Amino acid sequence: MTSGGRGVTARRRAGAALITTAMLLLAGCGADPGAVYRDSAVKALEGSLSEARTAELAGRLWVTGRSTHSFAVVVVGESDTGVGADAAWFEQQQPPRRVDDAVRQQTTDALDGAASAVQSVRIALDRSDVPATRAALDELRSACSELETLAEAMS
Repeated sequence: MTSGGRGVTARRRAGAALITTAMLLLAGCGADPGAVYRDSAVKALEGSLSEARTAELAGRLWVTGRSTHSFAVVVVGESDTGVGADAAWFEQQQPPRRVDDAVRQQTTDALDGAASAVQSVRIALDRSDVPATRAALDELRSACSELETLAEAMS
């Protein structure tokens, strides 16, 4: 095949990609914006729940002597970053209608609570403070329950 043939093939692929993208965009035009926004909230809640539960497990393993301190510090630190990223991503989403402001408020409150609880665990772990870590883990368990309940209610 000559280089001219490659150009035609590349143009055909680009054209096919453009048509596919246009079809996907048109298909999404009929979606209820409130449902799409709620789905975004659920995804953020579920992502943060996963990160928070990971932090909770790592912290509990450390306070019960079943993992090393350095392992728990790394895992909780990464979970802290993940929860923060989920919260920041969702906060950038614009509620499509005034009625969706309640979804935004509930979701950001739950995400902020989880982020704060993971940070408390991280700080207590960094200090190697077992009693404070236990207390922070109790706070984190409550925040996880809130994330889970809200995600289920919005699904």
